[in-house]
Amino acid sequence: MKAWLRATAAAAVAAFVTLPVLGTPAVADADKGVPSAQCAAGVRVGPDGAGFYNPPSPLPAGAHGDVIWARRVAAPEHAEACRILYLSTLHDGRRVAVSGLVVWPTGQAPKGGRDVVAWAHGTVGGPRQCAPSAAPDPAQNLVDYYTYKSPYPIDVGVPALTKFLAAGDVVVATDYQGLGTPGVHQYVVADTETHNVLDSVEAARRLQPVHAGNRLAVLGWSQGGGAALFIGQNVRSYTPGLDLVGVAALAPAADLGPQFEGRVLPGPRNASSAAHSAALRINVYRGFLAAYPELKAGDVLKPAGLEGLRGDGVACLSHFADVIQSNVADVHKLDTLFKPLREVPEAWHRRLHENTPGYVTTVAPVLVMQGTADTVINPHSTAQYVRRACTFSQPVEYTTYQGATHNTVPFDAQKQYVPWIAARFAGKQAPSNC
Repeated sequence: MKAWLRATAAAAVAAFVTLPVLGTPAVADADKGVPSAQCAAGVRVGPDGAGFYNPPSPLPAGAHGDVIWARRVAAPEHAEACRILYLSTLHDGRRVAVSGLVVWPTGQAPKGGRDVVAWAHGTVGGPRQCAPSAAPDPAQNLVDYYTYKSPYPIDVGVPALTKFLAAGDVVVATDYQGLGTPGVHQYVVADTETHNVLDSVEAARRLQPVHAGNRLAVLGWSQGGGAALFIGQNVRSYTPGLDLVGVAALAPAADLGPQFEGRVLPGPRNASSAAHSAALRINVYRGFLAAYPELKAGDVLKPAGLEGLRGDGVACLSHFADVIQSNVADVHKLDTLFKPLREVPEAWHRRLHENTPGYVTTVAPVLVMQGTADTVINPHSTAQYVRRACTFSQPVEYTTYQGATHNTVPFDAQKQYVPWIAARFAGKQAPSNC
């Protein structure tokens, strides 16, 4: 989930995608200068442009993690990169196509294969065109949307990408189901996101030139931080062939149930917090409505909120939050969007709680990093997750970064999570401050 500043994103959107069909990402020609579009022998070369994200219908036979097609893109120096389209599953086992990115170092791979860092990105919004891999040159270090140097309407890239590559690691980054590919994005639906991340790792392992081994560390931010924590809980049941060595979570969305019951102390705020929180709340409702047919939109949203629900499928998050600010928050009518929490049916609360991590142990050490000035992920909610996780036996290290915001913490904490992941791959004992 992203901190939000009021800004016009039209120029950035134009630089990112042109939409030939509403909701379908059109990829800028990032393949210029790439000698060959093929990623691996025997793997189909995916279409250029927007067609890459439109999977064949029906989906091909195969296991989750199988590659449908791939296409080479520009990569950092001494590395190679490919967009990938692969098979995955939703929380209920239905098969879907998911897009993403894999980047790996050139040169000789170790005998057992390269270690894999799986990046789980934060909230970008609900529509297909918000897929991070669809950006021009997606294989780069993280470019923060809230900087003057960013030409994109979302955060693009992977934090510390070149550091992980220099360490010899493969880096794989899913877009998640419904971003890039068809279907409504099942936002913060834990099993869907878990499957999408783990299957991106399996897809990387199926591309022979990548030489990806079975050892895995997960790095997640915000939405992806919550997904990473769930991966720590269920990796063995879904992908028993992977060896998860550690989970690093930046400002994770890890306390949905208590938050939606109003059982979290207030956190830092700014002038745009209310509108941004409303955008995120609608995004949660849209994702759950897509995943759980027993839930009803009218039980949580008023007529103005139902109109906003439709808008969540059109605009990436920062644009969507800007619309809410202009249309509702500026005239002090945010209460017209939502039914009061006390009126939300128990069916909704059950689903929110089952998508809240920390009630089951992880199978690997956990590192949690949180900025104290975060107006998006409430530091109190992160602390509540840590208290739950500390009741189990795995090491949990929790670090707060004084003055860090939601958008700066991936950079502020880089000096911690990069060596922490390296130490897990090296087999060193993980620290804990429970």
